[in-house]
Amino acid sequence: MSAFRLANGGSDIDRARPLAFTFDGRRVEGFAGDTIASALLASGQAIVGRSFKYHRPRGIWGSGVEEPNALVDIEGADGRVPNARATTVPASDGIIVKSVNALPTALADRNAVLDRFARFLPAAFYYKTFMWPDWHLFEPRIRAMAGLGVVDPDWKPRPVADQVNHDCDVLVVGAGPAGLAAAAGAAAAGHSVVLVDDRTHPGGSLRHRAGEVDGVEGAEWAEAVVAKLKSGGQLVLMETTAFGLYDHNLVALNQRHSDGRPDTLWRVRPRR
Repeated sequence: MSAFRLANGGSDIDRARPLAFTFDGRRVEGFAGDTIASALLASGQAIVGRSFKYHRPRGIWGSGVEEPNALVDIEGADGRVPNARATTVPASDGIIVKSVNALPTALADRNAVLDRFARFLPAAFYYKTFMWPDWHLFEPRIRAMAGLGVVDPDWKPRPVADQVNHDCDVLVVGAGPAGLAAAAGAAAAGHSVVLVDDRTHPGGSLRHRAGEVDGVEGAEWAEAVVAKLKSGGQLVLMETTAFGLYDHNLVALNQRHSDGRPDTLWRVRPRR
């Protein structure tokens, strides 16, 4: 991972609106439009977590929901969120971000000493090594060393999500180049379309790879397609995750709102 994504997708970043938060007690500066992960990368933070069991150093591997390493606990005005993916959470001013399964920090984890014995610690070694004389003698300490975030005993349920029922001819999940082309084609054929994507902006790979579509720069083409869909009365939902396909072609969508409103649950029944 490098600054290439940030530089080439710079339209997402508002450099006129700086912000700052802390990660493991260290001040991190960024801009509106950054995710926690992009701000950490731009600040030179290479190690953002530790492996689940052996506390080996972990950096940012992906850029979205596929990220396996950059799991963080976040404290802010709205409360505390454990095990959030730093690649999907927008950076905001004043939040407190902490790495999980590290003491005291991801960079200076005390249990990192285990790395010195890596050659003697193959996967699942302790299931055989610590059976004698009684596994239960070792279990509490081994379990304490493993794990991810910490449960907040003062956690309070968030407001119930609004619920919307909807139907359409075609539902397209993913607003990358293929999804945009599919949605545009269906709309041009006279079908009602719902297009959803879990990112804040459409385009997918077009936002971080150089290239043109129909002679237009990729990101600009994506925005133009979405604008045409909206002007034609089609429904485009960004920051929306399709999380279930159920009986009778029912698709469940969770739409997040950056203005602090509760999420919206969409129950969509597309013909295709």
